[in-house]
Amino acid sequence: MNFSSCPQFDREFKAFSKKWRTLKDDLERAKRVIAMLYASPVQDRDTIQKSFFDGKKATKLAQTEHYEVVKMRLDCSSGGAQGKLRLVFVFLKAKDLTVFIELYAKNDKDREDSPRIARYVASTEDRIS
Repeated sequence: MNFSSCPQFDREFKAFSKKWRTLKDDLERAKRVIAMLYASPVQDRDTIQKSFFDGKKATKLAQTEHYEVVKMRLDCSSGGAQGKLRLVFVFLKAKDLTVFIELYAKNDKDREDSPRIARYVASTEDRIS
């Protein structure tokens, strides 16, 4: 599985990394979870995804036959009670690619940036078709 990020995510990651020193390791842990969600054998994948998405760990914001937009909780080891970040990503099924779109602190912002997600999804759909 491949991972990439959009420029806005990179800026957010850099800013949050100054406050939470373990963020790089926390993101690597999240990448392993994401890989497990989408790279597992098909018979295991459904069970793994069901248990992951049924809890409060993540939610699917949008889903088509080509991609899934997911918002997941990213608990930071160094953040304590303030270490509640949300990670928004798109998984492109045909390319086996996860693109990180947004990273935000739950105590600073209540919701994800829907216009940014919509712009990215629209550009993704243009590349797929």
